[in-house]
Amino acid sequence: MNSKKCRLLDTRALPAPANMALDNIILEEISSGRSPITFRFLQFKPAAALVGYNQDVSLEIRADFCKAHDIDINRRSTGGGAILFQESALGWEIFGPPGVPPFLGQYEDILYKICSIAARALSRLGINAQFRPRNDIEVDGRKISGTGGAFISRAMMFQGTVLVQNETERFLKALRVPVEKLKKREIESLMQRICFLNDLLSSPVNIDDIKHAFVSEFSDALAMDFYPDGLTDVEAKRLDEELGFYSSSDWIYSRSRPKFEGEPVRSITQTPGGSIRAHLWLAPGGKRVRQALLTGDFFTNPQRLCFDLESYLVGSTLTGADLTDRVMSFFDSSDGEISGVDPKQVAELIAEAADRLKLLSLNFSLPEVNELFFINLCPHDMDSHAAKWLLLPYCSKNLECDFREIEGCAECGACEIGYFYSLARQFNLEPLTIQSFEHLMSTLDEKTSRSDGIYIGSCCEAFYSKHRLEMEALPASGILVNIDSTTCYDLGKGSDAYKGKFDNKTFLNTTLLEKTIRLINGQTASM
Repeated sequence: MNSKKCRLLDTRALPAPANMALDNIILEEISSGRSPITFRFLQFKPAAALVGYNQDVSLEIRADFCKAHDIDINRRSTGGGAILFQESALGWEIFGPPGVPPFLGQYEDILYKICSIAARALSRLGINAQFRPRNDIEVDGRKISGTGGAFISRAMMFQGTVLVQNETERFLKALRVPVEKLKKREIESLMQRICFLNDLLSSPVNIDDIKHAFVSEFSDALAMDFYPDGLTDVEAKRLDEELGFYSSSDWIYSRSRPKFEGEPVRSITQTPGGSIRAHLWLAPGGKRVRQALLTGDFFTNPQRLCFDLESYLVGSTLTGADLTDRVMSFFDSSDGEISGVDPKQVAELIAEAADRLKLLSLNFSLPEVNELFFINLCPHDMDSHAAKWLLLPYCSKNLECDFREIEGCAECGACEIGYFYSLARQFNLEPLTIQSFEHLMSTLDEKTSRSDGIYIGSCCEAFYSKHRLEMEALPASGILVNIDSTTCYDLGKGSDAYKGKFDNKTFLNTTLLEKTIRLINGQTASM
């Protein structure tokens, strides 16, 4: 195979199953040596909501909306997060064997090389595009292209998208963003995270101009001769034969679990390689793992690594020690990896999920167990400590409240904060409203870490996942109850909330928060 030649394959607009099938077929044919190094352009018709390879469709996609609006649902071969691939968007992909440009070095080197070339290609169109680690290309801090890779034994694929035409409302409603709770200004704030090419240019761009920019930049950067060509006979034959599988539930919903399997116990963590969520279903008797599932926006090598690990965990006893040993044994005997994730982090996450089952003996239901987060505290020790502080988020105060931006509460009864101030005093808790992340950290450091008492608080799962390690770095121990409403992270306003400037109201999970307070501080009266 001549490493200085690269097939330029433009498959144009295809339905999602055909595009997803071709990704895998070309990758496998290159691995076998039957297909050449390939640069591919792809488009979707109809539009497609695509989850990353390791994601659960039910958690990421609004299936009802997609079906009602002629949007395909499918699964990518690459990791990462869910996207809506609009008909106006352009996809680009490069396939080749390891050791041939640009697939030289470690994954991080490959990622930097390819994304930098793609950013320069976009910049040829008159914008200032830059690579933003982990795997995005941005313009002035806003994402215009997401990227990801897939690998098998003797072949690699790297792909990206270019957002061209702004279809904000459709984009948000297809993905599982809680838009039904949002006002117009809040929907607009979400768009601070992404941008579209036609909004950045003085006149709409021609799709062929984008393709020309990519071909010119990649061929120059890789010193390759791009020659236009079509599918090989083998690729075309396989596409015809395999299209049915990539249209099937076995492929699309392969990371989703049917409702009849019941509620799993779960845990979540944030790593340098992405977010990871562990789900464990209990076998009859509740002592062993019946089914395991790992989902998230991470990347694995090989592609099926999580499938193999999940199978390896089936039958394990539901104890942290046994699950930790199982996970570490799996990685010790495997050549695979989760990019940017230490196997110990995976083992701790899965063991943590099992440990949460101990809360069932404290009269919490399984759904409630999954809404509690722990900082420097084991679930089985939850009822062994008295709580001394109740930390409430300022964002649950009404927007017009005089105390919105200052600590405290007038207890006027206009929102749930006042009720919990009163409840806290009944149970010998000192109530505090946390006004910013810095205020939280100083409170944990100056107040709670100097006592043997623990704190009870409330936050969203995204906040817990993002800031868990920072909170655990302090000696303070606590329990956090999940917020069940639109959060700053849903709206792309995490940085505003960090500073105490989030301009939306969230709502506490009042039932579970009160139940937690009553349990920990020894009150047995019914709610």
